[in-house]
Amino acid sequence: MMTSTPALSMFHDTAQTRSSRIQPWIVIFSASLFFFFEFMQVNMFNALNPSLFKAFHLTDATQLGQLSAGYMYANVIFLFPAGMILDRISVRRAILIAMTFCVLCAFLFSLTTALWQAEICRWITGIGGSFCLLAAVRLASRWFPPKHMALVIGLVVTFAMIGGMVAQTPFTKSVVWFGWRNTLRIDGSVGVLMLIIVAIFYLLIV
Repeated sequence: MMTSTPALSMFHDTAQTRSSRIQPWIVIFSASLFFFFEFMQVNMFNALNPSLFKAFHLTDATQLGQLSAGYMYANVIFLFPAGMILDRISVRRAILIAMTFCVLCAFLFSLTTALWQAEICRWITGIGGSFCLLAAVRLASRWFPPKHMALVIGLVVTFAMIGGMVAQTPFTKSVVWFGWRNTLRIDGSVGVLMLIIVAIFYLLIV
């Protein structure tokens, strides 16, 4: 029995070491899911434009441009407040709250019948999106040493760009097959799945 104690202790030490190595990557992967989802919201208008033009009975491209740009307007305005908020509250809580609103707005957007309703959804999504990169950088600075920051942020941005890619051809085909409203509902459902994964990961870490 005495000889098994060192082996058992070594096993626990190894397990703890592996856990401590995996945890930072779980944290960053969770933040990357939010960034991935947000880049889908930013880039999906290339696929939705023709359908939205008809659905909202728009008379010129300027109206559609304003709808698309609503995300960016809100994003630019709220980046500074988002930074202050992330300095004061839990980053995990901020991600969960912001992502919840963004996912909710994806579903609400699919139900809109007027341009002003869609613009509100885009603005709220843009406000939530102002947290995605800042939160990822904040978490990376806490969980990784400075010498790995460039690699980690590069991976986060790469993951976000993949979300932008998904919002192109896959979204376009989905609009053709299912219609733009159902495509947004699929988009929202993917967001719900990601939100659940993020919540589970953060609960496990806490």
